[in-house]
Amino acid sequence: MRISTEIVVDKPIAAVWEVVGTQFAEAHLWASILNHTEGHGRKIDERVCESRTCDIQGMGRTLEKLTAFDPAAHALTYEVMEGFPFFVERGVNRWRLVEEGSRTRVISNAEIVTKGVIGVLMSPMMKMQMSGMMRRTLEDLKYYVERGVPHPRKQKAMAAGRLARA
Repeated sequence: MRISTEIVVDKPIAAVWEVVGTQFAEAHLWASILNHTEGHGRKIDERVCESRTCDIQGMGRTLEKLTAFDPAAHALTYEVMEGFPFFVERGVNRWRLVEEGSRTRVISNAEIVTKGVIGVLMSPMMKMQMSGMMRRTLEDLKYYVERGVPHPRKQKAMAAGRLARA
């Protein structure tokens, strides 16, 4: 299954890349579905770790590894190495930023490959769930980059003590 999501952020591409690319391991600071993230492995491009663990609401912990990281093209790709249900064979997400004057288009293209009969049966529900998660994640990113504070749904969860604080 393929899940494509995009949003326009009213900030220059450098500001968006700082959050999406350079701060790859700190996505829990702004993404409401993430309880916590932590970078691991060797450094890519000075500050960026090659992988991260993510504690995701409703999914548990995943390990995501960067398979492509291109600051000049404002693009990165990561693969989920651990943490998907047994009926998911592979999950990859490619983020690309496109400059549009003083604004930035953020494009996320995820591909999830399921396996077995259960994978076939679960695909429609999984696509609906993952599509919603990706849409909310891009809304969270837009809010955070434009305003400098997490989206209200992230702030509410932090205040309730359910998520890691910045």
